[in-house]
Amino acid sequence: MQREGERLNAYLRTRSAGADTTSLIELSRPDSSGQVLLFAHPVGGSLLAYQPLVRRLGDHRCFGLEASARTPGDGGPAASMQELARRYVESFAGRGPEVDVVCGWSFGGALAWEIACLLAARGRRPRVVLLDSTWSGGVYPRWTPGDAVRAFVDDVSRLSGHDGESAPDTRAEAAAALDMDLETFTERLEIFEHNRRLICEWEPTAGDLDVVSVRAVDSAKCDWRTVTSGSVHFEDLPGDHYGLLRDDGNLAAIERAVRDEPSAAAAAVPHPDGPAAEADETALHASLKQLVDTPHWRDLVIRARRMDPDAITEAYRELGRRGLLTPDWPSEYGGAGTPTRRAIELFEGFSSTGLPDLVYALTVQIVGNFVLKSGSERLRRELLPRIARGEEFATVLYSEPRAGSDLAALRTRAERRGESYVLNGVKVFSIYSDIAGSALVAARTGQDGHKYDGITLFVIDLAADGVSVELVETVQRERMCRVRLHDVEVESWRRVGEEDRGWALLDGALAIERTGIDHVVRAARWLKALHATTAPSARLRRLEGQVECATTLARAATEVFLRADVRATDTAVAKLYTSETCQQVGHEVLRRWSTLATAPGADDLVHEELFSALTESPGLTLSAGTSEMMLSTLSADLKEECSRRCLEILHRFGGDLVDTVVEVLEPEGARIKAQPLFAHSDERREALAKTLTDLGFDLVERPEDEGGLGLGLTAGCGISLAMGYLGYENAYTPHHFAGDGGTQAPHGPCAQRACRLRHAAYVLGLGIGLFRTAWEHAVTREQFGRRLVDHDSLMFPLIRGYAELTALGARLHELAEHARDADEDAVRRFELVEQDALVRVVRGAMQVLGAQGITEWSVASRFYMKCAQNMGLLDHEGMVADG
Repeated sequence: MQREGERLNAYLRTRSAGADTTSLIELSRPDSSGQVLLFAHPVGGSLLAYQPLVRRLGDHRCFGLEASARTPGDGGPAASMQELARRYVESFAGRGPEVDVVCGWSFGGALAWEIACLLAARGRRPRVVLLDSTWSGGVYPRWTPGDAVRAFVDDVSRLSGHDGESAPDTRAEAAAALDMDLETFTERLEIFEHNRRLICEWEPTAGDLDVVSVRAVDSAKCDWRTVTSGSVHFEDLPGDHYGLLRDDGNLAAIERAVRDEPSAAAAAVPHPDGPAAEADETALHASLKQLVDTPHWRDLVIRARRMDPDAITEAYRELGRRGLLTPDWPSEYGGAGTPTRRAIELFEGFSSTGLPDLVYALTVQIVGNFVLKSGSERLRRELLPRIARGEEFATVLYSEPRAGSDLAALRTRAERRGESYVLNGVKVFSIYSDIAGSALVAARTGQDGHKYDGITLFVIDLAADGVSVELVETVQRERMCRVRLHDVEVESWRRVGEEDRGWALLDGALAIERTGIDHVVRAARWLKALHATTAPSARLRRLEGQVECATTLARAATEVFLRADVRATDTAVAKLYTSETCQQVGHEVLRRWSTLATAPGADDLVHEELFSALTESPGLTLSAGTSEMMLSTLSADLKEECSRRCLEILHRFGGDLVDTVVEVLEPEGARIKAQPLFAHSDERREALAKTLTDLGFDLVERPEDEGGLGLGLTAGCGISLAMGYLGYENAYTPHHFAGDGGTQAPHGPCAQRACRLRHAAYVLGLGIGLFRTAWEHAVTREQFGRRLVDHDSLMFPLIRGYAELTALGARLHELAEHARDADEDAVRRFELVEQDALVRVVRGAMQVLGAQGITEWSVASRFYMKCAQNMGLLDHEGMVADG
C-alpha cells in the first residue's frame, strides 16, 4: 500500500508542478497522429487510473482533465455536474484540440457525458466511451469527517488493488498511510468530497450522441438508452468497478471500444430492442411452442411432477438446448443478451405447462443470477454455461436446525485455510438437493460486530467429499433434504462476494426470490385445474381476478433483475401478496378436496395440479421470508415514508399529473367547502368540477386533434385517484370524445368501460386516503406507553391492506392502458376483487382509528361513508339483481 501511495504522491506532485489553469494535461507524445481523446477525471480528481489504458493508445493524442485547487471557475466550487463541465469546456474550447472521443470512468463518465453534450452544442459531436458510469437518482448520503477520510483512502486503495489494507480515522493518519504531506492530502480530500456530492445529485442531461457503455459485471448496471437518442453499444466485462481498469483482458476490450473496434463477442449480441433482437425473441417463443405442444412433453411434465429425476433432467436439458433457460444472460455464459422481461415471459410459458418451476427458480433465478452478479470469473465460466444448457441444477442451503428463516442465527462455520475454506454444519429444508450438482451456502466466517456481519457465501459441489444429502419426506411431491457438511474443502474462487459481507448480497438475492412470479404461475395452473373439475362460481371468479392482480404485480417486480441496487424490501409487497393469493387458491382446493380427489373426468395432469395445490400451499408463505417477516419489513418502511409510499401507487398513473392535482385541489377544496369536511353536496361537486375545468383537466383525455391533451384513460384514472385520495367527490367529468362511449354520470354508475375504470380508480383513491389517515393516527396516538404503530397485532391487518392497494393499483393501470382491448370479464373480475379488498382495508383502518374513527366530525368517518357510498357501485350485477 505504501508503494502505491508513494506512486500517487509523486504523480500528483508532478502534475501540480506542470499544470496550468486550464487543468488540461497532455498524456501522450505531442507528435501522435491519431484521433484526439479526452479523458475526464474520476471522483478523486487524478488521472492516474487511466495510465494503463493511455499506454495502449500511444498512436492517439490523449489529453486529460485533472482537478486541482486551480480548477477553472470563479464564485467557488461548481454547484452541479453540468456547471463543472461548462467550466472545463470554457477553459479549453478554442485553445485546445478538436476532440474526437470523450472518455470517462465512474464519476469521469458522468463528467465526460456532460462535456460531450456541451461540445455537441458547439458543433462538435464526439463519440462517447463511458466506463462503468451510472447515476444514483439524487440520493446523497451524509458523511461524518471520519467517514469522508476513510472513503477517500478506500478509493485510493481500491484503485491500486489494495482493498481494505488501511482504515485511518484522522487526516494525519490517512496522509501518512498514503505517504502524502497533509496539505496535499487535504486538497485531494476536498476535491473528493465535493465531487462525490456532485455525482450523488447528478441527473444526466438528455442528448443524442452515440455511446459505448462499458460495464463491469459485478457493479451497478445503468442503461444509457434512457439518456441518449443516439446509438448505444454495450460491452459487459468481468470483474468489479475498480478492477475494470486493472485487468489486461478488460483493458484490451476497452482499447478496442475507444478505437471503435467492438469485440467479436459484443458484436454478436444484438441491440436489446433492435429488429434482430425482436426476431431472436420471436424464434425463441416459436421454439417453445413447438416443444410444449407435443404428447412427449406432456408425458415429461407428468413424470416430472411425480419427481422422476430422469424426466426433470430431460425436460430442462431440452429447454437449455433451445436457449430457453437463460436468454437474457451474456453470450459468454450461455445466453443471448435478450431483455430479462422476455426471459420471464418464456419462463411463464414453460412453467404454465406444469413443469416443476422451483427447479428453475433455484437454479437460474437465484443461484445463477447470484453467480452472474457477484461470482468470480472462474466460477461464472465453469458453472453458468452448464446451467444455461440445462446440464446442472443448483439449490440453496440457508436454513439450519433452530435457525429457520433467521439467517442471523447461522451456525455453519467456514474456516480459512490458505487458498481454501473448510465448511462444517448442517442445513435443513432444502429442495432438490438430491438432484442438484451445486448449492449456494451461507456460512459464518466472523463473530464480531452486528449479527448480520461475518456471513460469507460459497457455491459448493454437492458431490464433494464431506457432503451428505438425506431425504426428508413431506406431504408434497417436492422432497426436502437435510445436508450435512463435514470438513468440506471449498476453493476460494468458489466464494461469492467478499468475505464477511454476504448479508448485503443475500438481501439482494432475497429480493429476486420475492418477485412472486413463481407463485402466480402456480396459482394460474391450480385455478385452471379447479375450473376443469368445479362448476363456475363467484368465489372462483374473484380468485381469478385476484390472481390477475398478483400476476401484474409480480411482472412489475421482476424489473429488479435490471437493477444492481435492489434490496429485499423492494419486493416485500410482491412476496406477501402473491404468496398469500396463491395460498388462497390452494385453500379453495383444500375446501373441496374430498370431492375433487374423485372428480370424474380429471386427467393425470389435472390431478397432479390439484394435489400440488393441496400440499404445497401451506409452505408458500414460509419460503423466502414468512408473511410475518414481509409485514414487519413493510411496517418499518411505512413508518419512515408512509405518505410517499401511498403516493407511489398514484404516481403509476402519472407522477407530475397526480402531484399537480393534489397540490392544486388540496387547498382549493378547503377554500370552497361550505359543508362539513368531505360532506356531499351538489354545490361542492360543481365547485370542484369547475376548478378542474378552469385548470384544463377536463381536456386530459380528449385527443390532440380534438383540442385536448391526448393523455388517455390512464391519466384520467390518475385524476380520479387523486380525487378519492383527497376525500373529495369524483367531480372529474372528461368531455365526451369518439371511443369513450359516454361521460361519467354525476351521481351514479355508468355502464361504459371507461367510466367504470375511472370509478374504480376513485374508489381505490378513497381506500388509499383512508389507509393514510389511519396510519398517521397510529403514528401519533399512544396506548399503554407505546405508539399504536408499534403494535404489530393491530397494524398487520392494515399493512396487508396496503399490499392489496398496491396490487390493485398495478392491475388497474394495466387495464386502463389497454382499455380498448380489455376483456369485459377481466374488468368485471377486477371490480369484484377491488370491492372485496376495500372491505378489508376499511375494516383494518377503522380498527386502528378506534372510537375517533366513528365520530361525526372526523376525517376517517367521512372517508368511511364515502367508501360505503361508492364501493357498492362496483357490483353492477348485484345492482341489476336487486333492481
